[in-house]
Amino acid sequence: MKKREFLLTFLVTLFASCGSVDKLHKGAPSAGTAEENVRYEDYFKNSTLRYDFHHTGNSRSEGYTFDAVRREGVWAGSKNALINPFEYGEQHFRIVDEQSGKTIYKNNYCTLFNEWQTTDEAARVSRSFAEAIIFPEPKRNFRIEIYARNKATKEMQKLHSHSINVSDYNIRPRGTACESIDIHIGGSIEHSLDIVLLPDGFTAEQKEKFLASCRMWSDALFGYSPFDKNRHRINIRAVWAPSPEAGISEPGHGKWVNTTLDTRFFTFGSERYQMVEDFQRVRDLAASAPYESIFILTNTDKYGGGGIYNFYGLGSAGKTGRTGEVYVHEFGHSLLGLGDEYVEVGNTVSALYPADKEPWEANLTTFVNFDKKWKSMIADTTPVPTPFDKAMLTQKQESLTLGAYEGGGYLEKGIYRPTPQCMMNQLRDFCPVCQKAIEEYLDYMCK
Repeated sequence: MKKREFLLTFLVTLFASCGSVDKLHKGAPSAGTAEENVRYEDYFKNSTLRYDFHHTGNSRSEGYTFDAVRREGVWAGSKNALINPFEYGEQHFRIVDEQSGKTIYKNNYCTLFNEWQTTDEAARVSRSFAEAIIFPEPKRNFRIEIYARNKATKEMQKLHSHSINVSDYNIRPRGTACESIDIHIGGSIEHSLDIVLLPDGFTAEQKEKFLASCRMWSDALFGYSPFDKNRHRINIRAVWAPSPEAGISEPGHGKWVNTTLDTRFFTFGSERYQMVEDFQRVRDLAASAPYESIFILTNTDKYGGGGIYNFYGLGSAGKTGRTGEVYVHEFGHSLLGLGDEYVEVGNTVSALYPADKEPWEANLTTFVNFDKKWKSMIADTTPVPTPFDKAMLTQKQESLTLGAYEGGGYLEKGIYRPTPQCMMNQLRDFCPVCQKAIEEYLDYMCK
């Protein structure tokens, strides 16, 4: 769930230098082992179900209201990785087999609603956001449970439960598919990370412009380690859906454009935060291809975008400067929730990162539980915290020492990052900690 106005803050940094507690999330990243031996063929078909709902609330509370259940295409995820063992995300959901009471699928994620909860508007009014989650289609009746982190304790609480009859005639059929184009195919659907690239603001005459942006996105991703070493287990497909009008809406400038996904700048009042509020609309389009991860490319030269863990990433496809690096930065957020490592000068307080809680992001720490992070990767001779000098921002990345440098997660004090330079900070190569986290996540998703 990451953050507005990245480029501006990057430059400033460079030059200025409710329910039951979830037991699965209280242990190490191997949590959930009691359910990890779920056999796919015992419980699931080779197809996908989608659960649509509305996420409603304000800064103090949240809830969920059911919308619809829909069938999509083949299941694109691993049939061996059914219980997400990582502690990433502000929320997770479980699919529970009604007959046995066993959790047969679990996945973690964040949402745009989570970010909105931190805004001033959320302290004044309540809002509803359209959301949707996907999972392999169960063979038997099942229960879906949605959990969210308690704002004070940061532990997971069950906030929603809904039992589904698999024979219910109200389960909606798959919609009409749009054209899907292969950009890079590295392996089988079952044992690869399947990424779908979606267009917004491209008209019917601009198909080739969109596909050129997709090829640039793919080239940018494989220009960085560890993605370069994992080409054989990453698939990238584009879905073509032209918009009635070209460009992207800028409400703060009085500019409104009729596009397929209704992407807008000025999300939550931040000009460069370019996002889509209706996630069900995004899922509708993504369903035209096998996918696990979504990235939206927008037809604009104006910098902006964002990335939300296991939700979607988004970036401008025009000539914004360092476009490829920004794509990869946002994908780091959307794939596994890597935290922003840059600093908002003068910022020392954040509701996202309370000082007495360990961040769930793999590349940030408050030292509350540093043993679970990258402590074991640091040399015994390296002091922790590790001294930082502004000159490190211009040194060769490979010459820098892995440690724990103060400043990250938009805060100057109290939170620490692994290195002075990283894709999640200076748009350089991913640091060793981020690379390790990406490798482990790919290993899980491509089982």
